[in-house]
Amino acid sequence: MYPLVTTEMMSSSLEFTAVCFGPGLLPGGQRVTARITVPELLVSVVPERDESVAWPQLRVTSGGFDHQQMLLSWTRGEEQWSLMPVDAAARELLVAHAPPEMHAALAQWNKSVARTRRGFHFGWAALGALVASPLLLVLIFWWQSERVVGWVVDRISPQTEQELGKLIFAQVEASTPLIKDGPALDAIRDIGTRLTAGSKYSYHWYIAKDAQVNAFAMPGGYVVVNAGLIQAADTAEEVAGVLAHEVQHVERRHSLKGMVQNLGWSVAVNLALGQVGADAWAGMATQLGGLKFGRDYETEADVLGLAALTKAHIDAHGMLRFFEKLQQQDGTTITLLSTHPATADRLAALKKAVSEQGAGSIQPLPYDWAAIKLEVKGR
Repeated sequence: MYPLVTTEMMSSSLEFTAVCFGPGLLPGGQRVTARITVPELLVSVVPERDESVAWPQLRVTSGGFDHQQMLLSWTRGEEQWSLMPVDAAARELLVAHAPPEMHAALAQWNKSVARTRRGFHFGWAALGALVASPLLLVLIFWWQSERVVGWVVDRISPQTEQELGKLIFAQVEASTPLIKDGPALDAIRDIGTRLTAGSKYSYHWYIAKDAQVNAFAMPGGYVVVNAGLIQAADTAEEVAGVLAHEVQHVERRHSLKGMVQNLGWSVAVNLALGQVGADAWAGMATQLGGLKFGRDYETEADVLGLAALTKAHIDAHGMLRFFEKLQQQDGTTITLLSTHPATADRLAALKKAVSEQGAGSIQPLPYDWAAIKLEVKGR
C-alpha cells in the first residue's frame, strides 16, 4: 500500500525532477521541479510560475523501450500538458507518496513495467558482448554504419517501436493543438486506413492546427497532418499522395533508422538495451521535426507510396501534382520540402514511376474537399 500524503509531508523531500511538455515550453521538454502535495501535484515551470493539477485529473501511461518511463498527462482547457520523471528515484518517490486516488493507475503502470521487464533482455547477449569492445564498435560503425543501424533497428520489435511513437506523440500533443473530430479528420483516417490495409502497425491519424504546409510520421504509425497542408491541397488525392509517402517512411522504418543513426552508436546500443533516460527520449522527439531523409529513403517512400495508392485504387498522379505545385512556389518556405526536398531528380523519378506503374483502376475519393478546407480553416 502507498502511504497517505498529509499536509506535514509537503516538504522538499517530496520534490522530484521531471521533464515537462506544454504550452510556452521548449519543444523538446523543459526540466522542472515537481512537488507532491495535497490535493495537487505542483510543477515549478519557471521561477514564480507554478502549474498545478488535481490528482484525479492525471492520466498515467508507460513508454520507453523497456516500458519503464512514466508519463503523467492532463489538459487545461484546450492546452495539453505532460510530465515525465527523469529517473527511477523520481518515479519511486511518486509511486510511494501519491494519494490514494492514484493507486489504481500507478499499480497498473507497475504491472506493465514488470510484465515487459521479464522478457525484455532476452536475445541481447550478442549485443552486450559487442559493447565490451568500444574500439571494435567504432570501427564497425565507421565502416558499415547503415548496416549496423539496420541491424540494431531490426532487433526492435514493432510493439516497442510503437511505444516509442506513442511517447513522442505525447510530447507533440502536449505542445500542439489538435483537431480531434470533424469531416477533415474522418477523411484523413479513411484515406489512411485504405493505404495501410494489412500493415503490421496500428496507425493513428491526427490533424494539427498549424498553418505550415507539412506532415510527418512518427515510428510505429503515428501520423500528423498540418491544417496548412490540407489548405494547400486542391484535391483529396493530393493529400493521399503525401499520406502514402509518409506511410512508407513508417513501413520501412526510415524515421527510426534516421534517429538512431543521428544519435550515434553509443546511444543506439543503449536504445537496444533499454538503457535510455528521459533526456535522450526528449532529444529523439526534438530531432524528429527536423529529420531529413536521404535520397534513397525518399525514392523508396515515393515508389512504394505510389504502389500503395494504386493498390488502394487512388489516383497516383495526386502525389506528383502536389510536389510539383509546391516546388513552383518560388520564394516561399515550405516546411514539407525542407525535410522532403522535391528536387528535379526526384520529380523525374516520380514521373517515371507513375508511368511505369500505370493508373490501375481508379476510384475518385468521395469527399467534398472544398467543404473540408473550409471546415479546417474555421477550426
